Amino acid sequence: MAEFKEGDVVMLKSGGPSMTINKYLEDDDLYECVWFVDNKATYRTFKATTIEKLESSSF
Repeated sequence: MAEFKEGDVVMLKSGGPSMTINKYLEDDDLYECVWFVDNKATYRTFKATTIEKLESSSF
């Protein structure tokens, strides 16, 4: 079951850039996130246990 929704802003629990949830991959139970590096979109998938939602005042 999805813990986050599309458009949520998250960060890896270990730190890193703010990322936006792009979509939930239900079959794999992974979240595809997008963030920008040098104006280029970067996409990666993460387990829910490795990311946390940021409050709007954090970004």
